[in-house]
Amino acid sequence: MMKRLLFICLSIGLSVALQAQQKVQVVTKTIRQDLKQVLDSGLVVTGRKAEVEITGWNKDYIQIELDLIAKHPKKKIAEEELAYIQYSIVKKGQHYELKNRFFSTNNKIKVRSQLSVVYRIFLPTNQRVKISNDYGPLHLRNLYGELSIDAKFSEVFMERFFGTLNAKLDYSEIDAKNLDGQLNFELTHTNVLLNQFAGDVTFNNRLGDLELYPSPMLQSLNVNSRSGKVELFVDAFDAFNYDVQVNSSYISLPKAGSRMVKVDELTNEHSFKLSNGVSRANIKIMNMLNPVRILVSNED
Repeated sequence: MMKRLLFICLSIGLSVALQAQQKVQVVTKTIRQDLKQVLDSGLVVTGRKAEVEITGWNKDYIQIELDLIAKHPKKKIAEEELAYIQYSIVKKGQHYELKNRFFSTNNKIKVRSQLSVVYRIFLPTNQRVKISNDYGPLHLRNLYGELSIDAKFSEVFMERFFGTLNAKLDYSEIDAKNLDGQLNFELTHTNVLLNQFAGDVTFNNRLGDLELYPSPMLQSLNVNSRSGKVELFVDAFDAFNYDVQVNSSYISLPKAGSRMVKVDELTNEHSFKLSNGVSRANIKIMNMLNPVRILVSNED
């Protein structure tokens, strides 16, 4: 009897939750603007609770679409509070600046709607871009040149980038592939999946895991990590030169290098060095408190 009563209560609760979910009203206002004059210093985007999509294209101007979104079970409230989303698209010196914020002229009013913003931006592939965003995802594709990212509590998705990247990320996630150039990452509490990357790459990492798949075109990789595991997947073990040091953890290598790790029992430091020739890229990894694993992709 109790099981039947519990099942009925759960069914009623689920039904009520589904009905409440179905009754949420979504009000959207879309703004479109073309920036015909491309400026030397490019574009600065400052998002707050925003989803930012930036795509490089073969046209010679910038196209911007903004969706301002308010959600509430009562449509009238959503319509009224949509006005609390403020945005601006302005020219400042040699760059354009896009930003949003959430603001009410009456500070005593508690916002009842769920407010958010979606940026969809298309711009010439070689345009400089600087992005600052909190509490929202970034989708970046087909960009070449200079890119700066400063994000917190964000998911960053990147595909096809060539140039200079400076990324500072806190409490975030990165999923990226086909990056090449001068790539610099400053990470705190951020997990990384980086696939098929090349160029000169540097990670300064705290409290996050790195899963790295370098391209054979890699020129150098430097990782300085603390409290995060580092996993490096290579197509061939002898494709690179290695200098790996780990403190208070261990180094795991493919079969071909399993006997090459040196251990200093006094300092609890594990180290591994291997030179495969001057024509090979140098991979240097220093990690504390967590392991470094080097794996060959096709090894059984």
